[in-house]
Amino acid sequence: HNAALATPPAASVDSITPTELKLNLSFLASEEFGGRYTLSPQFLVAAKYLATRLDSYGYKGASNGSFFQKFDISKSKADPANTKLSLTLNGENVEVSFGDFLTNAPQSGSAEGKIVFVGYGVSAPKQGHDDYAGLDVKGKIVFYVRGTPKGMDASKIDDSEQGMGAAKAHGAVGTISLLSQNFLRFMSAPGAKERIMQREITGLADAGKNNIPDAVLMPSSAAKLLNMVGMTSDKAYETAAKHDDLPASKELNASASLKLTVNRTLQTVQNVTGYIEGTDPKLKNEYVVFSGHYDHLETRNGKVYPGADDDGSGTVSTLAISRAMSMNPPKRSVLIIFHAGEELGLLGSEYNTDYSPVVPLDKLVVDLNIDMIGREQKPGDKVFNKDGDYTTPPDGVFVVGTNRISKELHEISETTNKDYAHLQLDYHYNNPNDPSRIYFRSDHWNYAKHGVPIIFYFTGVHDDYHQPTDTVDKIDFDKMAHIAKFVYETGWRVANLDHRLAIDAK
Repeated sequence: HNAALATPPAASVDSITPTELKLNLSFLASEEFGGRYTLSPQFLVAAKYLATRLDSYGYKGASNGSFFQKFDISKSKADPANTKLSLTLNGENVEVSFGDFLTNAPQSGSAEGKIVFVGYGVSAPKQGHDDYAGLDVKGKIVFYVRGTPKGMDASKIDDSEQGMGAAKAHGAVGTISLLSQNFLRFMSAPGAKERIMQREITGLADAGKNNIPDAVLMPSSAAKLLNMVGMTSDKAYETAAKHDDLPASKELNASASLKLTVNRTLQTVQNVTGYIEGTDPKLKNEYVVFSGHYDHLETRNGKVYPGADDDGSGTVSTLAISRAMSMNPPKRSVLIIFHAGEELGLLGSEYNTDYSPVVPLDKLVVDLNIDMIGREQKPGDKVFNKDGDYTTPPDGVFVVGTNRISKELHEISETTNKDYAHLQLDYHYNNPNDPSRIYFRSDHWNYAKHGVPIIFYFTGVHDDYHQPTDTVDKIDFDKMAHIAKFVYETGWRVANLDHRLAIDAK
């Protein structure tokens, strides 16, 4: 196929400049925006800015003619005094107070029943693993350890095959799980437990409707339950880290009664999304998507978290690409999406894929998603930061997911880089079982899980990540322009292919 790859128009490539990127980022990552928190008044101003730009480039609003795709986010807070878990283990009653267990449930509810241990809680017979095989969990509460069994690709296990989704599908009335190891690290920080007990849980208002009550146990509270299958919490963590086999699923001589009291409020927010029509009468019914999230974090204790790199860099790069695309539209249509609520759990992209897509997902040919491409490793920097992550050198970029769904996409990306960009493409985060789970941590994931080919562009985690120090003065605009041009060139080629990207067998 590669002989037929289209040549990106030079004028469009050249329109993506460090100057334009800096102009837009200096505005959107300024103190006045307060960090572009999804639930802040300034967030609508950021949305308006992006929409007026798209409008000026000749885009049309993609959400029933509007640039704003509105959706509701729920904010839920557990009432500690009325959120209770009691366990009966071998006839002995154990009260677990809120804080020794937490909940992710977005609304009030209660559940009681016998406890069934279901290992990793994964039911994916098509991948040859079913922790629920031969068990009857109807009307019962399942207890599982978070993790991925050996030999499975976590990106191919969907929500209905694991955790709450699998429990619900098998008729369970509630779930109990061991706190994940990543979260455990976070919980060991001073005051973390108190903060978590007070936290507001955000989610899509539509998503919470069918949830069953859940409890997440701290290791100390989980110990007695794990003891019934011959494990300690430490042993469970160690096993999960190695993806080794957990003890066999079985009903325990135990039952639980869980009562959640949750106060819930709703707020309307928006993705910003526009499209330009392709030039080919047939192919214009297919869309090439460019995306970035324009939200960051809440102002706390008077400190603003500007989010210049996360993801101001992806937002203004997507904006520059949208302008380049409008100067010379390709054969396929171009869809631009600035997602809201990524920092709250990929909410904007979840809404646009699972609930109400602005364009039917089967018409999306690819999603090229940009999240944090503004930083570089400087001479003298430690290669790895405190968490074992690193940023790429001035001509380096992490590319994630290129070959997961379409090998052809991977080839086009590689060829385009050789032809034009000459970047160092780093596949460090592309391993399906990479412990940092970067593939699952930005908006492309919600498209990928529906089978849309994606590429995720990222220059690495740095010590300013999610800090007030993620500021514009630390951004390398030359590097950003270089990567944005590469993303444009790759998207241009996919948008002009005479056939749709080949999807590999699952």
